[in-house]
Amino acid sequence: MAAVKADLVFHEGAVFGHPGQDSVAVAGGRVVACGRFGDLKSLVGPGTHLVRLGGRTVAPGFIDCHLHFMEAASVATGLSLQRCRTIGELLADLRVASGRTPPGNWMRAFGCDEALVRERRGPTRAELDQSVPKNPLRLRHQTLHASWLNSRAINLLGLEHPDFRPPAGAIMQRDGDGQLTGLVAGMEVWLTSHLPRVTASELESRVRGFSRELAAAGVTAFTDATVSNGPEEVTTFGQLKAGGAICQRMSVMVGGGTPLLAVGPAADAAGMGLAGFKFMDVTRWKPPWLAHTVSEAMVQGMDCAFHSTEIEELEVILHAIEAARERVPEKALQSVFCRIEHGGLIPPDYPERIAALEAWVVTNPGFVYYRGAKYAGEPGLIPYLYRARSLVDAGVRLAAGSDAPVTPARPLPAIAAAIARVSVEGYELAPQEKITVLEAFALFTSAASILARIPAGDVAPGYLADLIVLPADPLILKPAELANLSVDLTIVSGRIVYERGRPLAAQNPGANPFSA
Repeated sequence: MAAVKADLVFHEGAVFGHPGQDSVAVAGGRVVACGRFGDLKSLVGPGTHLVRLGGRTVAPGFIDCHLHFMEAASVATGLSLQRCRTIGELLADLRVASGRTPPGNWMRAFGCDEALVRERRGPTRAELDQSVPKNPLRLRHQTLHASWLNSRAINLLGLEHPDFRPPAGAIMQRDGDGQLTGLVAGMEVWLTSHLPRVTASELESRVRGFSRELAAAGVTAFTDATVSNGPEEVTTFGQLKAGGAICQRMSVMVGGGTPLLAVGPAADAAGMGLAGFKFMDVTRWKPPWLAHTVSEAMVQGMDCAFHSTEIEELEVILHAIEAARERVPEKALQSVFCRIEHGGLIPPDYPERIAALEAWVVTNPGFVYYRGAKYAGEPGLIPYLYRARSLVDAGVRLAAGSDAPVTPARPLPAIAAAIARVSVEGYELAPQEKITVLEAFALFTSAASILARIPAGDVAPGYLADLIVLPADPLILKPAELANLSVDLTIVSGRIVYERGRPLAAQNPGANPFSA
């Protein structure tokens, strides 16, 4: 041990999950020793940077197993309406933003959900026209599955032209007179492709900003779960990562059925992992074809992730996995994961079926915290929403993601929600699904690292030095305190990429990567 000199040593604090230890030594991007500071002094050399914790806690960095990076980066730099709880508040914010936007320029806003506003409806086309009269507007639903458009946007996109042919699966809501109401669903990818593209410099700026936001929340790795990812998106991610705009470790999913030869070389060139194939709208797939596509993916060594928020989707998914497993050699099955993304509704008996298939559930406890007001109005469904205790007890492997930008990419409030099952408004939702503090942390650390295939998730020798420093011991905090806890430092591969109170530490390539 004495022959190795640490790059970084944290001392005089606590080590999460390891009582009695107060120091951590890092060298070459990995943890090389943990213990009492007196036992680690032989690792301290002339080039070692010492960080005095002063009673703070070193913990493993968070791994967000399911988010939508580009969408979240766009939201972070645009107009967010997530705080609005009435139509009046929403329209007022749009009106103010419109006054600051040059006439004719597209306005992009995000965060409306009719289930979370007092009126239990979205804005009408007339209301949007009145609030945003001089700009085409796209207001995205908080779930990312729909958008509201004003008349200028509808006209520019030609949606009411007699020759317009909507994309497959599109739903364009109309009023009693047959006119578009402004609400469209099932055509989010089409809309994005028909709006003006952002410049490369603007994209990089957005990405740097959101990567820093993730770092401030303690996120050291993430999986982008966007179904529309293909060769172009993988290449773009790789370029941004190589250029330092993204400081986290990352992997990406690609749309189910995408030829692996089309994306594999791009991922390899970028030095980035493929997190598997993503399957959406599974109820629209023909069951034999879905099972065939899943089995082909497994044979190629690719994980399979399935969007599941409804019982009907879950049933289709489990049948597809069952059928696929019968066709795939046992050796191939041992090297791949099937992932049920969200698991929004899981009725009785399903946890045992999921466990029998050795499938993971990538849950979203942050939905309980941030979207609890929506679920409180559906008492019959509450016992089956974003379950945790039942899944753990049934032997289901469980990890978590934020689904950002649907909910903020902040693991600590989500962990608190998994422990307390209480929303930001104070609604208690299915308290029988509470899990312990350690189990909740594992969703974003040790369990997440297995699913992401990253040797992280713990503070122990040999693990990646993907760490965070918290101002207090999370194991002794109440859930409400945990939800509001700040992250003091975030470290990726032994390099400090975020330090609270030092805003440019991760942005400036020439900055000293360690604390003074």
